[in-house]
Amino acid sequence: MKANASPLSILDFAITKMDFNILPPPKGNEADIDMGNYEIDIDFGIQIKDFIQVYISAKINTEEQLPGYRLFAEAGCFFKFNDGVKLSDQQKAEIEGYSTVYIALNSLRGLISSFTANAPFGRYILPSIDLNDLIAKKRDSLIADKKSNKTVASKNKKVTVKESSRKAKTN
Repeated sequence: MKANASPLSILDFAITKMDFNILPPPKGNEADIDMGNYEIDIDFGIQIKDFIQVYISAKINTEEQLPGYRLFAEAGCFFKFNDGVKLSDQQKAEIEGYSTVYIALNSLRGLISSFTANAPFGRYILPSIDLNDLIAKKRDSLIADKKSNKTVASKNKKVTVKESSRKAKTN
């Protein structure tokens, strides 16, 4: 099958932060490492200016800290629409809000897999993620943050929202 070019070009993928720790299992229980039970927290943000910027992060096994690996990876992915591409506003919005996150997530998956390839417990591959659910949760979180901002702002307090943790800080 002949592949058609995408209307979207990836310009760059850059690692902005990587934290990796090995959490040894109790002595004699080396076979008890089950990376499938790790809690995974993924967050992302999109900025659209001259090009599309997607920032994505994954926290893996950072809360419970089960034996094996504890990882935090953060990266940025940069895109632009190819010159001469004609898309409707709806098509552009779908690509900006879904395809870019999908590509960034898969780039992050490859980074984590490569990084752990020579680690003592073997390669860790970020499992498949329900991207529709992830995007819906992000949208709901942003809507809740906006409502929270308006409520606090109406009480004459300055509010800054830290997107990655979704916690409001009042000054």
